[in-house]
Amino acid sequence: MESLVSAQVSIQPGPSPADTATMPAQACRRFLDQAIQVHAVGLKSYGLLVAEPDVPGYPFGATDVVFLDSRYNRRNQPENRAAFEAQGDYFRRHDDAGFVADPTDLLAAYRRIEEQGREVVAVFHSHRRQPANFSWIDFRLHNPAFAWHLIVSFHAGPIPQLQPFRVDKDGLEVGISTNDDRDGSELAYPGPEVVPLGLRIEGAPAEVAACTAALGLRAQPAAIPKAGAHPALLVGSGARSRG
Repeated sequence: MESLVSAQVSIQPGPSPADTATMPAQACRRFLDQAIQVHAVGLKSYGLLVAEPDVPGYPFGATDVVFLDSRYNRRNQPENRAAFEAQGDYFRRHDDAGFVADPTDLLAAYRRIEEQGREVVAVFHSHRRQPANFSWIDFRLHNPAFAWHLIVSFHAGPIPQLQPFRVDKDGLEVGISTNDDRDGSELAYPGPEVVPLGLRIEGAPAEVAACTAALGLRAQPAAIPKAGAHPALLVGSGARSRG
């Protein structure tokens, strides 16, 4: 049997080794391929990270990604557009900044996931121009049912960057409204409720190499111990290659 390896692929690590989300390398590569395709046609990616209930590290271990249909983004329906434009000049200048999932599309995705015996563990969305931060508006709109959120950013060009965040919104039911009068909502949320997580991918060496290459990383994968031991902590270099 081929040995398995792991690599760190987020642009920031967590504050401690325990602050790490995981994903199979194959799933991560599929995720990147689809996010790149959606970005290339001028749309924003968003969707759900899913896992089996007994996955190690639950709920911070995702085993697959489900994209919602970006063509059905309801962000620019009249009331939604007005609410986004009330968040600042950035959202008035860019009508693709922000997303509102189509309820029918979202319900169908949840039904498929439940039928497969899996659960939604987190959500993700892309930043088409902004860095891989977790912004004020991201915090306001994050569903408190989920402990983390993954950002895929195209801020640096066509090569994406990944960054998950632990998000604690217990008791904080905030959102956006047409009555808001804000600016700078695209900037990073500074509060202690948001903490960067590391993101580790795991799989066969070729799978890990393909995923890190898609991210422009020169990774140094670590071998995963056998016999069900916990994977070695990440030792990817994090250096980016534009070559």
